[in-house]
Amino acid sequence: MSLTKLYYHPSHTKPQKIRWGFWLQWIFFTVVGFFLSLIFIEVGVRPYIGALSGAIGGGVIGLTQWLVLRNLIFRSKWWVVVSIVSWLLIGASSLGALGWIAPRTEQIWLRLFHGFINGAIVGGILGLGQWFVLRKQIYQEDLWVIANIIAWAIGLPLGWLVGGLVYGAIGLFIGEVIGLFVTWFFVAAITGIALMRLYSDR
Repeated sequence: MSLTKLYYHPSHTKPQKIRWGFWLQWIFFTVVGFFLSLIFIEVGVRPYIGALSGAIGGGVIGLTQWLVLRNLIFRSKWWVVVSIVSWLLIGASSLGALGWIAPRTEQIWLRLFHGFINGAIVGGILGLGQWFVLRKQIYQEDLWVIANIIAWAIGLPLGWLVGGLVYGAIGLFIGEVIGLFVTWFFVAAITGIALMRLYSDR
């Protein structure tokens, strides 16, 4: 790491290593945010889950994640704003707000293929938006975008796989909600590890 590279810290915190307790909190609050978002958003299929739903869902999850980040990073409140704007843009696109969308097809291979491609795109958009908040506060911040791409490229197809299998087994749409829970869990698990390592390596 270059000695000339400057990092910002909240005035009320000190640089510190974050450990596995942070990772567990990150997963917990992200998943709680997803379930809380279901109060306002009904999981559905394209094109019904669009920009407004994305903004609402992104705001709820961004807020719960902010509870973990608020004493860790500078200008952490922008995390909520970035989450809203990023999911608004994703929801307004042809993708739709994929964090709350189940695919129309029940064919597993199509779910995996489109989940991988769409997940990578969503991860790139989210990671880039969040990069503006995290830059100069974590080591090699560009890796945060890559970590999000990987997280969503794994989490979305895996969630759609589980959702399809559970839906096929019980014949109820709640199976797709379970699948999206799996998505958010794995996305949180992977990004949590990345954030923990990148922050601690400063």
